[in-house]
Amino acid sequence: MKPLTYMLLPLLYYLTLTAQAQGLKYVPLQENGTTTAYVSVPERFNCNVNIPDTPTALCAAGGYIYHLHGAFISNPVDPEQYFNNLLQQVSAENPNANIENRYRISSISQYVTQRDANLLFRYGQQVVTYGFDVVDKQDNQKSSAAVTVSSLPNNGAPVTIVQLYGVTVPLSESHDYSQIQNELVRFAQSYQYDQNWLQSANAQHLQFQSNLSAKNRAFQQSQQQIHQSNMDALDRSHNSYMERSAASDRSQSAYIDSIHERQQLVDPTTGTRYEADGYYDYNYVNPNDSSIYYRTNDPTANPNINNNQGEDYQLLQENNAGW
Repeated sequence: MKPLTYMLLPLLYYLTLTAQAQGLKYVPLQENGTTTAYVSVPERFNCNVNIPDTPTALCAAGGYIYHLHGAFISNPVDPEQYFNNLLQQVSAENPNANIENRYRISSISQYVTQRDANLLFRYGQQVVTYGFDVVDKQDNQKSSAAVTVSSLPNNGAPVTIVQLYGVTVPLSESHDYSQIQNELVRFAQSYQYDQNWLQSANAQHLQFQSNLSAKNRAFQQSQQQIHQSNMDALDRSHNSYMERSAASDRSQSAYIDSIHERQQLVDPTTGTRYEADGYYDYNYVNPNDSSIYYRTNDPTANPNINNNQGEDYQLLQENNAGW
């Protein structure tokens, strides 16, 4: 398989061989010096190979090649359009190659979804896997490849992770595509995360979420404080306006009363208000019958002395607050 470079940025996997089981050996995949995952290939394969014009090559032996390549895209993509563009790039870069089949591989999509269920930052992802078969008679190769497109919500800033798996065999071998596809699926489903890395990635994600929540709370509190400050300013402005209006009303009322020679009075014990013509220093009223009243400027006059039974005069006060 020639290079599949369209929109695929290498993840710089550095590979070494470790344990083996059932004729397979596990290859640790490292990123920035940290083991993140493992895949398995047959024991006889050499890994960390460098094949000219084939940057996707992972392991090789006798004309057989396992391919692994990944890309992180910081924006959402349409999976089918991405796949179509990739096939166009393959054809453009490999004029001798002929794409014979294209299809979906639901078993790989299901595996990736289940595998990533414990990886918190991939929560909510949508996975689609496309496959294609290609033959290159000039290079005496036939290949099957799977392209997994994972769309992640990423806290409202969607991103895309693409993973390419491939298996190439010599054209001279009597392998049909079904055999190659079966090995392709096995290879893709051997991809599993390193448990230490998984725990570390989840811890970092939880810390990120905690920091994000704290920032959101601080922002909301700041917005609430700004809102409350604005409301307090409006309340103060409204109260000041009402006080000025009330003072103006009282002044206006007093002015009108002075013109009409009216006096505004109030019973301090009951709060009952009275209006009387003319001005007197002392104003009394019978609270049981407001038609019975006594007004005088003599401070020594007291209508409650020697009054008749049932007569009870209450001294009124000036009502400076107005009506």
